[in-house]
Amino acid sequence: FKEDHRSVVPLMHWLKTKYEEEFLAFANRMRGRGIEWPVAGDQWAEYSDSQWDRVTSWASMRMQTLWRTVAGMCYYHPALQCHFEAQGDRSSSLAKDGVWDVSDCFTCLVSMQMYKFFEKEMLEHTDRMLHKFPSCLKIAFIDCKDKGDAADRDMVHSEQERRYYS
Repeated sequence: FKEDHRSVVPLMHWLKTKYEEEFLAFANRMRGRGIEWPVAGDQWAEYSDSQWDRVTSWASMRMQTLWRTVAGMCYYHPALQCHFEAQGDRSSSLAKDGVWDVSDCFTCLVSMQMYKFFEKEMLEHTDRMLHKFPSCLKIAFIDCKDKGDAADRDMVHSEQERRYYS
């Protein structure tokens, strides 16, 4: 027996049970959008990889505080764009082609102190957030490397193992 990402899903089953009406609404939305969607319920092995990605995104909105917070903050991005378009001031210098970028007005900055040390799976999850949300989402982290030969000359404290950059 070889386990894959869909063979052991007790948390996913719990989420589906706890948010059963929401899960049904989600599945109906997927079918309504013309997306091929199984009537599989919690038969997780029935889902394709792309369907599983959508299911796990749905689950993230119910479990992960960071994902929910970022999703809520990023609603401001299209709201600003809508406000700009509703104003309709075409004489404004912002209205010229290539000038207006809503991401210049609003940035959702997430601080991930340990980003430098993320393993492959954690980086994939972070990339997923960056692809899911608008370009206003940015990640701040502190980069580092071993202090190296120039540490004494640069007066890096002897107890400090790394040099840090932001």
